[in-house]
Amino acid sequence: MKLIITLISVFTLISCSSHSQLKPQQKPFILNNINIIDIANRKVRLNKSILISKGKIQKIAPSPMRYISTEIKVIEGDGGYITPGLIDMHVHMYEQAALTLALSHGVTHVRIMNGVPNQLKWRDQVAAGELIGSSATVSSPIISAYDSAYLHHTVHTADQATAAVKLYQSQGYDLIKAYGNLSEKALTALVKASMTHNIPIAKHGPHASGNMPVSKLVGLQSFEHVEDIYQGPLNYKFAPSRLSTIADDIKATNVPVTPTLNIYYQLTQLSNGKAQFLNSIPTEYTSDIIALETSHNQVKRWLNASKKMAEHNQKTLQFLQHITQVFHDAGITLLVGSDSGVLLSPHGLATHNEMQLMLESGLSTFDVLAAATINPAKALKLDSHIGRIVENYNADLILSKTNPLQDLSVLESPEAVIKHGIFYSKETLKELRNNAIKSRSLWEEIITLLEVL
Repeated sequence: MKLIITLISVFTLISCSSHSQLKPQQKPFILNNINIIDIANRKVRLNKSILISKGKIQKIAPSPMRYISTEIKVIEGDGGYITPGLIDMHVHMYEQAALTLALSHGVTHVRIMNGVPNQLKWRDQVAAGELIGSSATVSSPIISAYDSAYLHHTVHTADQATAAVKLYQSQGYDLIKAYGNLSEKALTALVKASMTHNIPIAKHGPHASGNMPVSKLVGLQSFEHVEDIYQGPLNYKFAPSRLSTIADDIKATNVPVTPTLNIYYQLTQLSNGKAQFLNSIPTEYTSDIIALETSHNQVKRWLNASKKMAEHNQKTLQFLQHITQVFHDAGITLLVGSDSGVLLSPHGLATHNEMQLMLESGLSTFDVLAAATINPAKALKLDSHIGRIVENYNADLILSKTNPLQDLSVLESPEAVIKHGIFYSKETLKELRNNAIKSRSLWEEIITLLEVL
């Protein structure tokens, strides 16, 4: 196995040489004549200028802001709109091109939800300015009760759970990902160990294990997938009358929920639209290995779905959106998470589809934007650095020509993205996206995944 990995590493160095990027320079600039989307206060701050330097928002003032220094470039915003960079709280990435693709669509930070060592390297490269892409928070490998499941760490006992937390905290992962099938003893120990070792948990499924009440899960970073409410507590029953009690229990934990509607939308569209929908998916965004695996499993399954199953999927999707609305109305904090990288869901584009699905669920545009900016920043405990357009915050921003409050889709193809205080124009974003697609490497994916064996 070591020989195979060594050989693949050599091929990776050869085939991925085009991944190397010149380190962009953080040059100060002024963005004049723009309108700021103030999500926290639910208003638009008109006719402003922003001074950006050393990766930070140094000053916000009435437009125009003028500096005599020739070192400070002035960029005309032409009355456009500035929105905080988007945060996608549930992605799966096994190639560094995915980080660039996400950034090119205004996703300035991602939470990767099934960790492998290479993702830690890419996270640090982006932070150091050596790789152009979304910054990242990286979870541990999935901790579950499955035996011998690939990319899972099997845990059955309290001691195994405690050891897993210590291991992944020491290796530099940012959080623990816990699966829904852990035993009550294992989950209890996992929660205790995470508090002891100061590493948060995101749990697959907004419910506890065994006879544990949900209240025992106070302090988690997030719950994932409203689909698991339908499959778990509701036992695959469309029972809207029971949602109020479930919502109240989750609300009491003060743990935010990531609905991840996008993947169920995609499988619904595959089962209804068949080849026509499949052909509309930009597969150049998708990992080669993931595309190969899903084409023989999940994609094939939904393309072959009966009319009855397709109708059931559509009804289920509508119910998941109803759960999302009930949770929002109950005061549960919601987070945008697209599950991109699963099925054939494209990085960056999937984030915007998730936002649209949440909008269709009954949330206001401000609510959806909060779920993609302020709420995840707070969940990640990064809310003093990202998620808002405030002086001394990181300059992670999106520039659009028109008001995203009137049409969220304008954020999908922005006029510019600012990351780490560096201005990437629409043309540059397109070039970055095309280069990322061209430089994608099957060998890189293979070595990334083999390293965890």
